Amino acid sequence: AVVSTQSTGVKHSSKPSSGRTWKQKKECRFSALSNDKQSCTTFGSKMGLKTQKRNIKALVDQIQSDRNAESEARKQRIAEKRKRREENEKKCEVVQKITNTKKLKKIKKKHLRTIETR
Repeated sequence: AVVSTQSTGVKHSSKPSSGRTWKQKKECRFSALSNDKQSCTTFGSKMGLKTQKRNIKALVDQIQSDRNAESEARKQRIAEKRKRREENEKKCEVVQKITNTKKLKKIKKKHLRTIETR
């Protein structure tokens, strides 16, 4: 018996002949694809989604305003704390009153920089 070793022209699906192994094998041409009719949403469902979005937006706005209020309150507390600290520092300072203004002319420039007028 004679065995024929001729190829029958059937391509194996293991490796494409082009060598581009990353490309997927096409099932059919694009023009052969049939477009399905899109499902229509009812007016009631659209309005339900719209109210749901509105509620979510209102909730987000509320959360954002709460955060802003908290940050403003925090900033105000920090400012008040800083003001109180400065007042307390002024209270505990040792102050020497200069009655004779001629002494200011004799004082060195470096020392004059530290003197404050109130």
